Amino acid sequence: MRSPDDSERRARIAELIATHGEAVYGFCLRMVRDDATAHDIWQQTFFEAYRDLDRFEGRASVRSWLIGIARHRCLDTLKRIGRLQKRIESDEEAVLAHADPDAGPGERLDRARLLAALERCIERLPDHMRAALLERLATGATYEELAGALGATANTLQARVARAHKHLKQCLEKQGWTDD
Repeated sequence: MRSPDDSERRARIAELIATHGEAVYGFCLRMVRDDATAHDIWQQTFFEAYRDLDRFEGRASVRSWLIGIARHRCLDTLKRIGRLQKRIESDEEAVLAHADPDAGPGERLDRARLLAALERCIERLPDHMRAALLERLATGATYEELAGALGATANTLQARVARAHKHLKQCLEKQGWTDD
């Protein structure tokens, strides 16, 4: 028979999955650019969170902790299977699944096209820039909070994210998207 600790731990992980699962999966998908691999990393992330739940000290938000675990597993996977330079086209179905329900068909199509273009541009970012940008967006953490997790100074991370924004803007403009 399972101890009460085990059932409490399972309930806590189920709560974390419900609250942060989509963000962790989205982060993984953008890092490894493959649905099956992202799902495997997502599972590994929550398995490790389950295993290490008692060691979580609360120095960062739970989302930052989970994204940090996911980032390490993504980078391990990218190194192990040699995907650092490989590009996979974005999953347009995932983009369409997040369409604004209040928008009309034309607006939803434009939004889906813009999001697909943005995904393609994100894929083209160097890995260190993509990781900094995605982790900042996924966690909302400050650069100081991310510095330790990403092994860089806050100023370096801020510069990476700023350069990523510049690259994304230029990439979108080349694809016909402007600020207008």
